[in-house]
Parts: sequence; structure tokens; C-alpha cells
Amino acid sequence: MRQIRQNSILKRILVPLLLLVILQVAVLAGLLFGGGVMNRLNQNSVDIINERVINRKNYLEDEMVKRWSNLDSALNGINQSAEKLKTDDAKKFSRIDSDSSVYTGLLDESMEELISLIRQNMVTGAFVVLNTKDLSKEEESRGYQNKPGIYIRDYDPVAAPSENNTDLLAERMPSALVKKWKIGMDTGWNSGFDFKDSSVDYYSFLYEPYMAAEKYPELKTADLAYWSKTYTLANNPKEVISYSVPLRLSDGTVYGVLGIELSTDYLKKLISFNELSENKNSAYILGVQDGGKGNQLQNVMVSGPAYNMYMKQSKTINLVASKDYDNAFTIGGSDADLLCSNVHYINLYNTNTPFADQKWALIGVVPTDQLFSFSNKFNKTLVIVVTALFIASIIGVLVISILITRPVISLASDVKNSNPSEPIALRRTGVKELDELGGSFEKLSSDVFQASRKFAQILRMASIKIGGFEIDWNENQLFMTEDFFRVFRSEKIRKNMSIEEFTENMEMFRRYVSRKNEQDHIYIFEIPDKEDLFWVRLSIRYEEDKIVGLAEDITKETLELKKMEYERDYDLLTNILNRRAFNARLEQLFQKGKDVLGTAALMMIDLDNLKFLNDSYGHDFGDKYIQKTAAGLKKYTPKESVVARMSGDEFFVFFYGYDSKDAIRKKINHCWSKMDEEYLELPNKQKFRLRMSGGIAWYPDNTDDYTKLIKYADFAMYKVKKRGKGRYGEFDRESYFQDAYLLQNKEELNHLIEEELIEYYFQPIIDVKTGETFAYEALMRSRLDSIPTVYEILSLAKQESKLYEIERLTWFKSMESFVDLVQSKAVKRGTRVFINSIPNQDLDEKDVERFELQYGEYLDLIVQEITEEERGNRMMQAKKEERMHRWGGGIAIDDYGSGYNSEHLLLSVTAQYLKIDMKIIRDIHLDRNKQQIVKNIIYYAHERDIRIIAEGVEAYEEMQTVVKLGADYIQGYYFAKPSLLVQRIDEQKKKRLLDLQS
Repeated sequence: MRQIRQNSILKRILVPLLLLVILQVAVLAGLLFGGGVMNRLNQNSVDIINERVINRKNYLEDEMVKRWSNLDSALNGINQSAEKLKTDDAKKFSRIDSDSSVYTGLLDESMEELISLIRQNMVTGAFVVLNTKDLSKEEESRGYQNKPGIYIRDYDPVAAPSENNTDLLAERMPSALVKKWKIGMDTGWNSGFDFKDSSVDYYSFLYEPYMAAEKYPELKTADLAYWSKTYTLANNPKEVISYSVPLRLSDGTVYGVLGIELSTDYLKKLISFNELSENKNSAYILGVQDGGKGNQLQNVMVSGPAYNMYMKQSKTINLVASKDYDNAFTIGGSDADLLCSNVHYINLYNTNTPFADQKWALIGVVPTDQLFSFSNKFNKTLVIVVTALFIASIIGVLVISILITRPVISLASDVKNSNPSEPIALRRTGVKELDELGGSFEKLSSDVFQASRKFAQILRMASIKIGGFEIDWNENQLFMTEDFFRVFRSEKIRKNMSIEEFTENMEMFRRYVSRKNEQDHIYIFEIPDKEDLFWVRLSIRYEEDKIVGLAEDITKETLELKKMEYERDYDLLTNILNRRAFNARLEQLFQKGKDVLGTAALMMIDLDNLKFLNDSYGHDFGDKYIQKTAAGLKKYTPKESVVARMSGDEFFVFFYGYDSKDAIRKKINHCWSKMDEEYLELPNKQKFRLRMSGGIAWYPDNTDDYTKLIKYADFAMYKVKKRGKGRYGEFDRESYFQDAYLLQNKEELNHLIEEELIEYYFQPIIDVKTGETFAYEALMRSRLDSIPTVYEILSLAKQESKLYEIERLTWFKSMESFVDLVQSKAVKRGTRVFINSIPNQDLDEKDVERFELQYGEYLDLIVQEITEEERGNRMMQAKKEERMHRWGGGIAIDDYGSGYNSEHLLLSVTAQYLKIDMKIIRDIHLDRNKQQIVKNIIYYAHERDIRIIAEGVEAYEEMQTVVKLGADYIQGYYFAKPSLLVQRIDEQKKKRLLDLQS
């Protein structure tokens, strides 16, 4: 079947009318712009300029030939004086150009003639130069000679002359004549023409007519006259042209030249460029053409700005005949912005004269935009008129076409934009046939609407929220149930919309697609609704020219499914993965292989001190400790890591997808350092820091089997815990197979020192008078099971010469722990700390400086305990005493009465405290000898302002006895055992102590 090409009714009417208008406008434009009207107008402008230049040229030629060059009277007068001089004395006349007594008289007689010449001819200057030598030979040999003469100027010849010639200036004149004639001297005045002295070439006004007279003696004097090009006199910048004739006697003797000058400024006033154009932006050029051939001229004078504006004051001008206009030239043939008139020559010389080949010409120069301004304005006016006519015709055609087609377009638009879900209501057009057609559409639409309402009611009766839509691309129509967007809980979106609006609204929900099945075109939306989420399933079916979609609210079934999945996969206490989910997740990852896993690490973590926390504060705080650990691991490990709680205090973290081990180590170090900063606040407001131990096994370096990876990580953690808690280590295959984790004590000591695997417990020292804690003694505890006691540590250190390292650890680690307690407010500020210094060991200056810098504000709280062994190095003992004095701290003698300290130490050390050994204090209430010993010690110490500390008090009776004997402070298990976290003093025991005071 043949397909019919469809066009709108507006197009069928509009196109033929537009073509007719375009044809009419094209014919009119062709007649106006293609008929040569513009060129004719431009040529007329060129002809007018030529007429003006010809008129000005005729005026200039008349002035130059008839007035300025009329020298007959002055020439005859000077020649008569010269004839008389030669007749009277021929020998004297021969010195006319060299003897001042000769030429002064002749020049004096010439003055009247020169002044008359300036006045009558109205020129700017007149001159006479005397010479009887052959100028050509002097010119050729460059042997220039000074010449006598007169050169006078009148810069304003048009003005009325003064009676005493004060308006004249002497350029060249003997000084005697200057005084006689009282002529003012110009700035460049000289007594003569000093060609020799100034090394100046002979001026053309002298050389050319003089040599012509020598060469052509038969010619008349007027035929030997010469118009010179522009020149300036030495020491005077004024540019002038001149007309000069030779001076000859009746016998043909040539003895000089006579001439007049015209300044270029004077010529510019006479040749006004303003007449060439209205805006006075043109120019006249007076030029000279040597040889009479070609169109290249030398500029003599330029009057007006036009030439200099474009040619930058060029001295030559090369004219090329214009291709577009008759009797017109362009300069160099390239500058279309500047147009010259025809070249109009000035007839100055007769034919067959020496200078007949030198042609003078006058040229008018006008910018083309000014010359053709009228034609350009006329051209623009025509363009505007034709354009306006064309636009008016187009608008008229459009208005007529729209008025004719509007009813049809209106009816088609109403039908097209009608909502298929509602009955159509069409506007009346006023055209009978169109209104009948609209009525048929309305009836059909009503029938369809009734059918769709019945279907919508059936859908609304369903128990779940459901909505549907259909897009018909052929008809460009959308059908949508009323409840479609209510499924998406978007009540504000109206039900009547176009396909474009429907698409835009659906695009709003695209970002909420959480899952999709591209093959079956099923999309699951997870959409936030205030504080909750809801889920919608959208199923789409694509047909040839239609799209059908069904939306269902699946929130209830999704929540039930998610709840079951969460309870199955997550630990309820910590909200992280449990063992089952962790194993399932790792099995999935290991099935994907190395492409996904890359370099991976499994870290097994076991919590330290959980048992202590459960026993001391109950399982509620133990659970909080576990929760805090889980939250920290989740927070400080990368998002892609897998974190799980495997059992009570055991956690797994799996790092995967890295390029190297170092990248994973960096992440683990970051996590571990951040976890070290975490703490749990206990009921007594004390901060209990999180401590854990861990082991790391690598994939694929250690194994690519998931089960073995867990086993190796477990072994690595075991090895770490055996060596000391609070650290993590990596799996070592050699150690694993050789069971080399049992290290020698030497290696254990080195490990303890390098990793600082000691911690400090604190035991309070109670003030007898107040019952408050006066100080804490810092007591070292090992974190290595292989070296469990301080005695073993010191023994090994002594054997390995590592006592200094232990001394340094003692000071720095004990103060670190004590300051943490102070800063966490577990210990009151101002409370002292007793530190046990190793005998005969002292910090070097570098470590002392670092210690002072780090703990400067706490130095006055330190009390250093020394023992009997300190006596062996009196110098070191004195150094320790001096340092404690400088710090503002104190010295305590430890274990007094144990056999280690004798009375000699008490005499040699300036101590503030004396600690009686627990062996004496133990059961003191049962032994009168012990009581007497203590009484004597206390008496002796108090006499010397030394405070007594009774160590090892474990029973009330022991406390009661030492208080009665006068002890100042009490330390022992009766009040508190050494503890990592300081404990409060039992109020009942404190009350008993205070009761003893009364």
C-alpha cells in the first residue's frame, strides 16, 4: 500500500505564500542592487573630487607662474649693479665671490630689490647667492667653498608689511649689512652660505640653475629657472620650496642666482583640504615626478590628516589606477580605505628646457568611507526598506495562515491532549463540520471512561496496594490507575499527566532501586518514608509499541524476610556478623578466588582483662566491654572488611582486596592504635582502657585454604598471648612446624624490653591522721608468662647487663601509668607516687632531659625509693638526691630493717621518708621486741623530721599497734592490694583508723 506523505494544514497554506513573498522581494532587490546604481553614485563622488582638485590646481599654477616666479624687476636691478661694477673695474669684479669689500657693496645694492620682491610677490623669502667658480668640479671633488649672499624671510607675507622692515629676519647676510639695514637675525643666522665650514652640499636652488646657465648659455634666463623640492637651511628646521634663476651679465658671465622661497606652512594655508570633504578629514598632496614616467611621486607638501593617518608620513607615493572607478587611484594598490583623485599636473616649465622632465602635480586624497558616505547611507536605507518589507510580508502571511488553520489545530490539540482516564470535553470552533466531528469524539471517550472505572474498582478491592500503567507510543498516550503513585506513597503527584511528566516522576524514584532483574524487567525500590523504609516491586513488560507496568507494595514481606536474615546472621549483643554468617561470607569470597581476594589477612582477636572486669564489676560491664570492642573494630576497619564475633571474647576481622601486605598492615596499625585510645567508664568514673591480643595469618602466602587460615591465625594469637598481652603478631610457618614458640629467657627479656611488656599496679599509702590516700607506690608487673616475677626480670637483666634498660622502663612506664590515672581523675591531683629505683642504676642526661620534658608538671610529686645496695656508689646516690631536691620531690629508704638497709644508710642519705619492712610489721601486735624496735626507729626518725611508713599491714591489730607507736603512714593489704585500677578505701576501715586517733 502506498504511504501518503503527511503535512500539517498550516504548512500546506503557509509554504506557497512564503515562496511568493520571497520571489517578490528577490526581484526587487535584484533591480536595486544589481542594476549598477551604487557604482554610479560612487563614480559621481569621484568626479566631484576631481573637479575640486582641478580648480585648486589651476589656482596654484596661476600663483606659481604669474606671481611667485615674476623676478624680472629684481633680476634687472641686480644685473645693472653688477654690469657697472665690472665696467668700472673688471679685476675687482673677478673677486666678487671671495672679497668682502667687493661683494658687500653689490649685496647692499641688492637689498632693496629683495625686499621689494618679498612684498610684491607675497612670498616667505628671497635670496641672492654670488659665485663665479665651477660648482660641478667642487661638487665632484667635495671641495665645497663658502659663498657670499643674502637670504631674508617674512614668515607671514599675507600680513601688512612694517615700515622699518621689522617683520623680516636675516638667515644669511653679512654682519655689516645687518647693522646697516637693521634686519633682525633669525636663530640660524650666518654671515654667508658656509658650505665649506658646515660640510653641507650645495643647495639645489643654487646648483641646478647655475649649472644650467653654464651648460646652456644660449637659453633665456626664464628658461633656466628651477623650482626646487623641499629643503631646510642649516640650523633652521623650516621646510620650504624655492624658485631661482641664474644671474648673468650681458656677455654671458654667470655670477650667482636670485630666487624666492615658499614655506610649506604657507602653501598649506593656500591649499585648504577642507573643501574636499564635509568632515574635513581629507588631504592635498603636492608632489614632484622626476623623469616624467610612471606614477611614483615625491611628496613636496601634504595638507590634511588623511594621508598621514594611513601612510605614516611617507615621503614617496606610488599611485595605482583604481579598478573600480575612472580618474581615481589607490596608493600602492592595496589600501582600499584611501582613494586618490586623478593626477593633475602643474605646467611650470616650457618644453625643451633643462627641467622640463620634472613635473609638479596636485592630488586630492579622501578616505573611501567619507567619499562614498552618501552612497553608503543610500545603500543602508535600501537594505532597511527591503528588509522591513520582507518582514512585514512574512508576518502578514503567518497571521493569515494561523487565522485560517486555528480552528482545525485547536480541535486536534484538544483531542491529543485529552486525558484517556476521563471523558473528553472539546471546545467549539464555530466551524460546523469540525464541531460535528468533535461531538463524535466526546461520545466515544465517554464509553471508554466507563469501562476503565469498572476495572479500577476491581483493583481497589485487592488486599495489597497495587497500581498499573500503560504507555502507547503510537498514540503518545498514557493510561494509569488512580492508585499507581499511591503505591510509591506519593500523594502529591496528580493522576492526570503526560508521558513526559510520568517519565520525570518515575526518574525521581530511580535512585531508590536496590535490586533489579534486567532479564525479567523486575525492579525492587527501597524508599525512605520519614523515619521508616518501604519497598515496592515494579514489573514491566515491553510489547511492540507499548509498555505495561505493575507496581506492588511488598514492605510487609520484605521486613519479615530481613528480620529472619538478621537474626540468622548477626550477633544480638554486638550487632556484627556471627560465626555462621562470617563463615558463609568467607566461603563466598574464597570461591571467587584471588581476583577478588588479592592479598588478604585474617586477624583473630582475643580480649584481655575480660575475666577481671566480669569478676570485679559484673557481667553487665563485661558485655559493655565486648560491645565497645565490636563498635571500635567496625569503626576503625575499612568498610569492605568483614568483622565478626566468633564466641564470648573472640573476634575475627578479614581484610581482602589489597595489592600488598604493607597496605593491610597500615590498616591494622591504624585500627590497633585507635583501639588503644578507646576506654570503658567504670562505676567509679575510672577509665578502663580496651586491651586485646591478636594473631594474623596471610592469604595466599601462608595458605589459600580458609580452614587452615583460621588455624594459623589462632596459633599466631596464642604465640602473642604467651609472650605478652595487648599486642598482635603474624603467623610464622617455621615456628609453627618446629614448635619454636618456647623461647629462651634471654630472648624473652629482650622481647620484654623492646615491646615494653610491663605494667604498673598501684598500692595506696594512707595518711594516719586523715585516713586519706597520701601516695601510691608503683609496683612493676610482668606481662610475659615466661618471666612472671620482678625478681626474675631483675636477675635476667643483671645477667645480660640490661639493668639500665629496666631502670628506664621503670621511670617512664610507672609515670605514664600514674599520669593516666591522674588525667582520668582516678587519682587526685597532688597525690604523690613512690618509684622503686634499681640500686646503682641512674638515668643518663639524655633520658633525664626527656623525662623532665614529658612529665615536668608532676616532678614534685615523685618520691624515689632506695635500698641498702645504693651505698656501693656514693656518687650515684648523691646524684639521685640532688635531682630529687631539684625536682622538689623526696627520698624514701625502702625495706628498713630487712637486712638490706642499716643505720649507716640512714646516716648517709638525706631522706624524708623511711619505710619499715613488712617482716617487722607482720604480727607486731604479738611481739613486744618488734614493737620496741619500731618505737626506737620512729623516735629516731621523728627527731630528724623523717616520716615513717609501716609496710605490709594486713590486720586491724597490726594497724592499731603501729598507730599507737607513732607511724605516720600505713601501707598494706588491710586497706588495698596493688591494682591496675586504683580502688577506693573502704569507708569502714577508714573510720576505724580515725577512731584510733581519739
